[in-house]
Amino acid sequence: MREGKGMAARPLNTQLLGEQIVNELRTQIIHGEIAQGSHLVETDIADQYEVSRGPVRDAFNRLVNEGLVVRKKRGCVVRGLSEKDVRDMYEVRAAFEEIAANHVVRDPDKTDWAGMEQCIAGMRQALEVGNSDTYAQQDLDFHDALIKNSHNRRVIDFWSTFMPTFSVMLQVTNAQDIDLNPSFHDHEEILKSLKSGKPADVKSLVDRHLNGSLNRMIRALKKLKR
Repeated sequence: MREGKGMAARPLNTQLLGEQIVNELRTQIIHGEIAQGSHLVETDIADQYEVSRGPVRDAFNRLVNEGLVVRKKRGCVVRGLSEKDVRDMYEVRAAFEEIAANHVVRDPDKTDWAGMEQCIAGMRQALEVGNSDTYAQQDLDFHDALIKNSHNRRVIDFWSTFMPTFSVMLQVTNAQDIDLNPSFHDHEEILKSLKSGKPADVKSLVDRHLNGSLNRMIRALKKLKR
């Protein structure tokens, strides 16, 4: 089971559940600490974290749904994230964020403006103290709020499935970004454009922001694989 750079368990909460295990494994896979092609076996992971197989099985199911592992007869095999995977995910995400943005522009009265404004404030505070992890979470929360303002169940379901993967990806890129001010400026401009009610401007800003995020993510992944 122990293939790649290592699969050592990090200290976790004593009340270890599937959510905690999947977060741990997802992070290790995306960071390359568990190499592509590595075998994950339920009994081995359960022994490693001293839990029953139930939470591990739940964690594996989540990772399969996220496309990070594939199920085999004797467990799961790590797929990891290729450059094409990242590009595909961002392409779909851009389409769904455009749907959400169009809904906000068409029906601003049903939009949770306070939620997005709170995220902007949180990003500003994290930027001031230089906390890239908190910034990443507030960044993701902003896009989460935008997606939920679509009031489109299919779009929200997709986002809910892949949001944890984007969360780890964002932590990777933000940790390597020297200056997060351009990212913060993008989010401010997106919110202003949404409030102005101009769909073309919103699409242009969202596309530019996500393309920048995509390119930074690809560069960060290449660094991790060196």
